[in-house]
Amino acid sequence: MAMWVWKDRVLFPDHLSAFAEKHGIATLFVYVSPTAAAVLLDGNKDAVAAVRAMRANGREVYAVAGEPDWAWGPIKMPEHSALLVRLATETGLFDGIHFDVEPNALPEWNEEAGRRNLLKGTLKFYDLLRAAAPDQTIDIAVNPIFATLATDGSNFMHELAKRARSLSIMAYRAEPKRALEWAAPAVAQIEAVGRRWRMGAEVGRAEPGTSWRGTPSDRFSTAMVEFDTLIASRFTSHHYAGLALHDYDALAEMYGEADG
Repeated sequence: MAMWVWKDRVLFPDHLSAFAEKHGIATLFVYVSPTAAAVLLDGNKDAVAAVRAMRANGREVYAVAGEPDWAWGPIKMPEHSALLVRLATETGLFDGIHFDVEPNALPEWNEEAGRRNLLKGTLKFYDLLRAAAPDQTIDIAVNPIFATLATDGSNFMHELAKRARSLSIMAYRAEPKRALEWAAPAVAQIEAVGRRWRMGAEVGRAEPGTSWRGTPSDRFSTAMVEFDTLIASRFTSHHYAGLALHDYDALAEMYGEADG
């Protein structure tokens, strides 16, 4: 399983590494603030040690960033994303970089012309990113709705997949079969490009019907094993890379292991 980690856990790691080890989390998508990125690039011993602890026992760690405004298609790389590229290319501290750019979070998404511009701008951002880090492992968080949209005659999800090495599908539904139905068109587009993909599961506060929040921890653990088995049997693809849980703080609360 993978897990998203927000807040500044590079500078304030809390019990993250121990939690990941205890619960078998194999991949961490860890938000890296501009401040934390600068500290890591300066070689700060505590920050470097925190990242290395996250990577203990073969765990993969991706540096995470993403702002909706990046979907407008900047002329040059935004400073925050440029810092993550430097981390990936200069330090060897991370296994890859993960971007969560959500054009659908902007009000212009609800207007036809605005949505069209945001689709093009998002692809432009990822083109800039890939040009800046051509050899790096890049994972993209994607909304399943992207598989229903087209830009310049091509499927938007398909185009995103071409620009990534793997994708994490945020098909957040608390009922597994509904999640698979919601994700299926996205999986088809990603599979067509031959990219690895993960299936997201929400645990935190969210819209009704989308989150596992409130599920007893023992039932949740069993449900995730069943969900993973269902996904693997439904898609029978060697590109499927497991579940991605959102997020650390919500999971720690669920298991009664939240930092005080």
